[in-house]
Amino acid sequence: MLRFKLSSVLLALMLSIVLSGCSKTAGDTIETVENGQTFTMDQMSFTPEEEGSAAIIAPDSRVQYYNYYPEYDGYEYYFVKGTLKNEEDQKKEISSYYVESETSGKRADAKLIVTNEDKSDFVKGIEAHAEVDFFLITFVEKGGDKPDSFRIFSGSKGDDTWENEIQYRTESE
Repeated sequence: MLRFKLSSVLLALMLSIVLSGCSKTAGDTIETVENGQTFTMDQMSFTPEEEGSAAIIAPDSRVQYYNYYPEYDGYEYYFVKGTLKNEEDQKKEISSYYVESETSGKRADAKLIVTNEDKSDFVKGIEAHAEVDFFLITFVEKGGDKPDSFRIFSGSKGDDTWENEIQYRTESE
């Protein structure tokens, strides 16, 4: 009986996480950007340069120790990679952005990750006026559909509402 109750609670929790994590909305500004176009959000200039799939995501100029996103059986990362410049006079934390991917109208959690200035490790913030590599990443099944777009949200208003949204259309769009 306890096993059944525990299973029911876990199932309900997983279902609520899936349903609640896929409905972010933007308040003031929604902009659509076509594949390959540079776009700016919150004084951060994104210049996409490459798209594709990879088993792992790691910085280009790795040294002895570095962070990376590992391989998972049956899945791969779909990514958009490029250059990100912080135009502000202060450090910008990546946690102030929320990212989703969208495939055939279905949204899924995605992530914005950035390197340090020498491109040897992933970090949580970008120093003032620094230029770094960025990745927008999401999980896809190997051989499955690629995302049509990434949605980047900033300026949280709370309650899953954001001040700004940019929809970046991928090559598969």
